[in-house]
Amino acid sequence: MDLLTEDQWAIMLSRLPLIPILLTKRPKNNTGTESLLEDLYAIILARLPLKSIITFKLVCKQWKSLVESPFCRDLFISLHQNSFPSSWSFMCRGCETETMAHYGSDNWCLTRSLGSYISSFLADKFEDRQGRVVAYTDVGLILIYAVTKFYVANPVSRQCVQILPNVNVEKRFWILGIATRTENDVVLGYKVVLLKTNFTSFLIYSSETRSWSHETVCFPFTFISQELNNPISLDGKLHWLAHNPEYKDFVVSFDFYATGDKGSDRCRVTLFPDLDKTTKFKRACTTCQGFLMYINIVSVAKVEKLCVWRLKSEGWQLVSEISTSFITAGFDYIPLGMNPFDDKLVYFWRGDRRGQDLLSVSLHIGEFIVHGELERSSDGRVLSSVGGPRDIEYIMESSYSSFVLPRWLHPFPN
Repeated sequence: MDLLTEDQWAIMLSRLPLIPILLTKRPKNNTGTESLLEDLYAIILARLPLKSIITFKLVCKQWKSLVESPFCRDLFISLHQNSFPSSWSFMCRGCETETMAHYGSDNWCLTRSLGSYISSFLADKFEDRQGRVVAYTDVGLILIYAVTKFYVANPVSRQCVQILPNVNVEKRFWILGIATRTENDVVLGYKVVLLKTNFTSFLIYSSETRSWSHETVCFPFTFISQELNNPISLDGKLHWLAHNPEYKDFVVSFDFYATGDKGSDRCRVTLFPDLDKTTKFKRACTTCQGFLMYINIVSVAKVEKLCVWRLKSEGWQLVSEISTSFITAGFDYIPLGMNPFDDKLVYFWRGDRRGQDLLSVSLHIGEFIVHGELERSSDGRVLSSVGGPRDIEYIMESSYSSFVLPRWLHPFPN
């Protein structure tokens, strides 16, 4: 059975009779043909890519119930545990375009990049380009703002929820981002977060209450300025860059799902670890394997090193430090971020007046690869440097967000 193609699996599934009962819990204690038929459906579905499972989920309520059951999810993850986990892209926030795409995962089997799914979804959903993406997540959700209204969507499954508007949001609040709550790889809820322009309160929409609420906040620092155009959503928190009165850069981390004893420690301020050193790039963060990461080239004992830090509960932890042999004179370099699933791969955009390239740098062996416009990566997946703005100076002033599809098709929180 492992030798059947995806189309053959789909044909086999379409010829099976409909499940005669509504599945609400798995596994079941019942026996006989009904249980065997349910198991057969789950086994076949779990071998298909998630892009196909999306289609089967729309057939009927019984199939939807089966697809969203923990039994089917656990079976799918078990069968795909050794495969490339998911698809992802780096999005240029300065011009809302995709700069790099890595989309040939075994889980989803997409034939095009996530950026193309986003652009086609926006074109179909919103007229005259009124909708724009204002936040990305690592669970497949994007936050869209269009004419005083917010939408939360998955551009691949094309699921979309419109959030009831709040009066004069754009005049009194900055759009901060979307925080998500997950458990056992399932998205349980999300919060759309806006920050008042005088930094005194949040305006929060919760998918669980389906309403907006105000929350007073007292930050343990004084704002001088902050980068609200590129907050990072991770594990129920939002992280963004700010500057203190001494003009030192730090990361603000706010937990929007903290309860109980952790509620009093919801806001965390962490200074960057290289403030006493000379750095090559403007400071920005990325994500990898569920952690906030920071990349920069710093001067260590008068020698330039590419350094990577991981933010943990005790502070920044230096996880890699290698020579900068990949730096070539005459080029400008911009760090895009890390591979979300591989903490040994960092990506850079390199350019001059003649053109631009995508570089991947291995932190394990210190080697680098210059990638073409579209090619197969070393693990056989599709890697594409899809461009973005061609003005290198504009690229250097832009910020980048990683957008990642999850390993499983989560039921969409309404």
